[in-house]
Amino acid sequence: MYDIVVIGNPIFHNGRLTGPGIISAATIAKLGFEQTALISSIGSNMYEKLIHGIDAYGIPEYFVIEAADSSIKEIRNPSIKNQESILGVLNRISIRDIPKEFLNARVILLSPSLQEIDAEFIEWICNSTDAQVYLDPQLRILRSSGKLEFISDFSVAEKTQSYLDIIVPNQLESELLTGESDPFLAAELIVEWASDACVITLGEDGCLVYDGNDFSTIPSYQTNEVDSEGAGAVYAAAFVSQSIEGKTLIESAVYASAVASLKVEKFGLDFQIDKPEIRRRSEEIANSIETR
Repeated sequence: MYDIVVIGNPIFHNGRLTGPGIISAATIAKLGFEQTALISSIGSNMYEKLIHGIDAYGIPEYFVIEAADSSIKEIRNPSIKNQESILGVLNRISIRDIPKEFLNARVILLSPSLQEIDAEFIEWICNSTDAQVYLDPQLRILRSSGKLEFISDFSVAEKTQSYLDIIVPNQLESELLTGESDPFLAAELIVEWASDACVITLGEDGCLVYDGNDFSTIPSYQTNEVDSEGAGAVYAAAFVSQSIEGKTLIESAVYASAVASLKVEKFGLDFQIDKPEIRRRSEEIANSIETR
């Protein structure tokens, strides 16, 4: 049995392998979970480059869905300063692509980069495994112009009606999902239609945890930010890793905030897992939790 299976396609930024799923799997590996697997799809022309990057990150196991033709497109992302070369993989991941062995996991983290998984896929995953299923929604789409944008016309019909264990959106994604700019109202709606619990990340303001009964606001750890790109994927990975340890939602969110604070102090994934420092930061964060 796997501890954690991460599903999501890569992105290549200036030749460097990245993307939410890649970052999450690499973070989980950093945290010491050896029974971790990554599932991604890519064309044969980019296969070796993907494998090289996966190995460099120390991701223990992977399954690559090798497409006959790789649908790769250059991305223009206004939120990233260095625009020399960003390539997105548009290959869809379907229910027929996932070997049954990967459904035998304690946690499955769905971490798409460009809508490579759809509502049908999420429903199938939820109905086909006993694992806890977490969704990091990443509601972004690549327009025909190559511009990467958040989906502003996300309709109710496109939402999965599956019952996930936890959805971990950022504040903008929670608004796109529900139409509510108030994260408290958004969290209530998300739990009402799609999940047991919801964790909305709020950037420098920390995160909001809603378990269906109580709201808990958890502050971020104040530090000197160097690079926030990928911090959400690091947060999601650290969060799900704690469910393996039997931690509560609050404990998991506190731990994830501490790990994410280490990430933003470094470029890319060049941060170390300093367990005593994570413990110290977690204790400081925990002292300022508010619940209502």
